[in-house]
Amino acid sequence: MSTSGSSVPHLLDTSAAIAFLVQDHEHHEATFSALADRQLGLAGHAAFETFSVLTRLPSASRLVPGAAHRLLATNFPHSRFLSSEKTAVLLATLADLRIAGGSVYDALVGAAAAEHGLTLISRDRRALDTYRALHVSVEMID
Repeated sequence: MSTSGSSVPHLLDTSAAIAFLVQDHEHHEATFSALADRQLGLAGHAAFETFSVLTRLPSASRLVPGAAHRLLATNFPHSRFLSSEKTAVLLATLADLRIAGGSVYDALVGAAAAEHGLTLISRDRRALDTYRALHVSVEMID
C-alpha cells in the first residue's frame, strides 16, 4: 500500500495500475519500485478498467469481485473521478479534438486527472497523444 512519500497524490491509468498490482506482470518490479513511496489513486474510468482486468485474468491470477474491490481500495485510496459537469462537456471536447474509438476511454482517464490537477502515471505510450491533447500532466514509467 502506498501512503507515504509525496503529500500530493498521483493517479494511475490501467497500464500502470495492473503492472503495480500483478506480481507476475513483466513490469511489476520496476513499476512497484517507482511508485511504492507515493500516495496513489486511480484516474476515473481506470478504476473500472482495472477492476475488469483483475476479474478476468487467467484463472490462477483472477480475483473475485470482492477481492478486486478490496485490492483497489487498499492500494489506491486517493482515486479521483470526473465530475458530472466535466463529463457533460467532454463529448464536445472529444469531437473538437477528433478523439475517437478506444482513445475515448483514454480521454476519460486523462480528463479525471486533468480536472483534479494531478499527475497521471502511465506505461501506455499509445495513450500519450490523447493525454497531451487534454493537457494532462503525465509521467511515463518504463
